[in-house]
Amino acid sequence: MISSGRHPKKAIAEAIKHAREQGLIVIERHGGHRWGVIVCMRCKGRFSVWCTPRVPENDAAKIHRFCARHRECS
Repeated sequence: MISSGRHPKKAIAEAIKHAREQGLIVIERHGGHRWGVIVCMRCKGRFSVWCTPRVPENDAAKIHRFCARHRECS
């Protein structure tokens, strides 16, 4: 099932929204189990977002950590 810009897991969808607010680029590109990628345009850092994580809250926390590490970049 292809979504229209929103991740199917609520915790991850909120983390992606936070990443967008921080100025990071979110590219929704489905391939296998990957939902998309979060990219820091200044340092070219990338974080893959998976569609079917075992524990969505853990992946959401990883997205928040990625945002915190790249806060100064954006």
